[in-house]
Amino acid sequence: MANNTIVDSGGSGAETAFSLDAYEIKARNFCIRHPNNPILKPSDIPIPCKAVCNPGAVLIDDVVVLLLRVIDNQDRSHLYVARSSDGITNWKIEPQPLLTPDVNSEWYDNAGCEDPRITFLAETGEYLITYVGASRLGACVCIAKTSDFVTAERLGIVIHPYNKDAAILPKRFDGKYRMLHRPTAGPLEDIWMSSSPDLLHWGQPRCVVEESNKPGWDDGKVGTGPTPIETDEGWLLIFHGVETIENGWIYRMGMVMLDKEEPSKVTARWPYWLMEPHEPYEFSATNRGIVFPSGAFVKDGALFVYYGAGDTSVALATMSIQAMTEFREELQAARKANAM
Repeated sequence: MANNTIVDSGGSGAETAFSLDAYEIKARNFCIRHPNNPILKPSDIPIPCKAVCNPGAVLIDDVVVLLLRVIDNQDRSHLYVARSSDGITNWKIEPQPLLTPDVNSEWYDNAGCEDPRITFLAETGEYLITYVGASRLGACVCIAKTSDFVTAERLGIVIHPYNKDAAILPKRFDGKYRMLHRPTAGPLEDIWMSSSPDLLHWGQPRCVVEESNKPGWDDGKVGTGPTPIETDEGWLLIFHGVETIENGWIYRMGMVMLDKEEPSKVTARWPYWLMEPHEPYEFSATNRGIVFPSGAFVKDGALFVYYGAGDTSVALATMSIQAMTEFREELQAARKANAM
């Protein structure tokens, strides 16, 4: 078994490492795939399309709402709303997209609206949608808002190209909003966090999660997954890590814990993946394995994680909140034992 360690700063800023070998197998079986996977396929969509993937997700009055990235046969992406009472079956998909590229518009999403994340802002009662605006000028971060997922108002570009994988935290910190995003800087693709007083002007960037500096599953690039979820111990951030292989890459799922009061600080980073592609629907036509988590919420005592599978379909994995709590307690006990 590999010599795995977890980095845990305990909020103090001083990193310490301790062995996780005894917990590797349990952690890697954290995520349970739903037997109905994939839960949404291109044939379920009301327009001819080649793929449906990478959904934002939110729970509204016990109804699961997904915002689907639908890739049409001209390779343009649209965002469609899907609803289900159980989040698994009997999906009602709206016949028209909530957000769609407009080749005649001034927005820089005229070639595609991609990879949404959803954040509910209690202070306004609105849902913020961060998504990738695609154009010939590159991928940028755009924001839209909605109160009902029937209509949406575009706020426009908020971070210039090349930037992707954005998610806004549902609370303010020192009066400012915080947004995770993933810029590309040459070969570097790390997760950063920026601040804003008004959702339009973003600055004070800080690097939050770096690519691994050791060969492995997250050494190629990392990117924000679903909107972080607040827990008693901090903000749980599910993210994707990418390993470059001979014929492309492999996308896997991992997680870190962000400080509750200052979410730009990582208090714990699990060093190995939680889920990797191995089911047939998690591989693309070019045999690249892709598990791309993009939507999550807590429901019925479990964490529901919706992910793009193989860049072609939508799948679901669940993690027991009780199991996560028990696992965290075991990690704390291991850290104390290792320090003795």
